[in-house]
Amino acid sequence: MRRLLFALLAVAILASCNPLSKIEKAGYPINYTELHNYYVLNNIDASKTQRLVINSQATFESYFGEGAVMGRNGQPTMVNFKTQYVLAVVLPETDRQTEVVPGEVVQNGNTVVMNYRVNKGAKTSYRMVPFAAIAIDKPASDTQMEIYFKQTN
Repeated sequence: MRRLLFALLAVAILASCNPLSKIEKAGYPINYTELHNYYVLNNIDASKTQRLVINSQATFESYFGEGAVMGRNGQPTMVNFKTQYVLAVVLPETDRQTEVVPGEVVQNGNTVVMNYRVNKGAKTSYRMVPFAAIAIDKPASDTQMEIYFKQTN
């Protein structure tokens, strides 16, 4: 019992020392727009997790294609790369129903942390490349931003 308590205490201490936690505690949440009706192109490396910061239309189009669907809100979410960045998390290809859910995005000075959660479901008869992409506003000045991604539970 003491070993378990010690192990839990050690994990809690290590988690509190995480530099991203310090940035998040001193930062403030910023607004973002979740991108809808896109898919990951099949020419990217789908064998490992990729965390992307995209600042041009050409780069965006090298990773994602538009997947317009019928009905209300069927058009892909528009991004203005003159005023916005796209932050994306692309997971490895899988045969499990998997959803990447963007969480809070926090800014502290020139540092931004995108939190996201991964929900895994049942096995499917097909393969997919799960991803989430959001657009955030670029800073008003030419400040270089440091962008971090943090998976939460």
